[in-house]
Amino acid sequence: MKSFCLTSLLLLLLIASAVAQPITGRITDSRTHAALPYVNIGVVGKGLGTVADEQGRYTLAFQKSLVAETVRISSLGYAARNLTLAELATQPNAELTPEAVPLAEVQVRGKAIFRRTHTLGNTGNAEMATNTLASNSLGGQVGTVIKLSRQPTRIVNAVFNIARSSPGQVTFRVNMYRLGPNGTPTEVKLLPRDVIVTSPIVRGPITVDLSADQLVLNEDFFLAIELLKWDNPAPNGAEFAFSAALGYFHNEIYYCFTSQAPWKKTSIGALMAGMQPRLSFYVTVND
Repeated sequence: MKSFCLTSLLLLLLIASAVAQPITGRITDSRTHAALPYVNIGVVGKGLGTVADEQGRYTLAFQKSLVAETVRISSLGYAARNLTLAELATQPNAELTPEAVPLAEVQVRGKAIFRRTHTLGNTGNAEMATNTLASNSLGGQVGTVIKLSRQPTRIVNAVFNIARSSPGQVTFRVNMYRLGPNGTPTEVKLLPRDVIVTSPIVRGPITVDLSADQLVLNEDFFLAIELLKWDNPAPNGAEFAFSAALGYFHNEIYYCFTSQAPWKKTSIGALMAGMQPRLSFYVTVND
């Protein structure tokens, strides 16, 4: 009996050593020591990450088997930091150093160059839903490729159509990324600032005004929404799903589960005779 109890105890200890352990810390500015809100923190490529809160505080759960893996800490306007999970566990309070944000080259043009106002992307708001963002996946993103019809194009606003959601209020970030040579999103952000919005989540469109940024583009781009915070989610979690349609048009959808996770492509073409989901994200533009 004693031998059985000892064996069971050792087994429990082994299991406990393998399960997720929490790291709790704070991210601050290296010059002012002020808290940095909504910083992305995650194990690169492992789908294990989170986002700091408004006061720069974060909690990152990890398995001890991953202690040698690289953690990336990043925020717009700051040089990203890479360190091992073991280093972060030893020094959980980290600082980021400000750096200049490289902006895309913009040519000054007369107002006459922008002759029309219209939309780019899928404007439908059908109840059919595709990718979701869940309350336990802070830093999770979903987005779609937006193709320009003319160049240059000035971005006026971005719209995200919600098909269904759990009750509550969320804080999210609007991201616009440069596309790589293969058409997938890169880490390069095109917006010159963090566009952070807090809104009740209800069925229908959420419109974000981007006109103040005067962003003029000469390239297709990737438009995404990133979950930063969910106020008082239900004990069993909460989520919201985005409207979608099916078609043969190119409207590539990519998603990642949390901060620093790899982008994955959504496709159901094998099941729908080549038809692809079209995420109901779009932008109003002048071109």
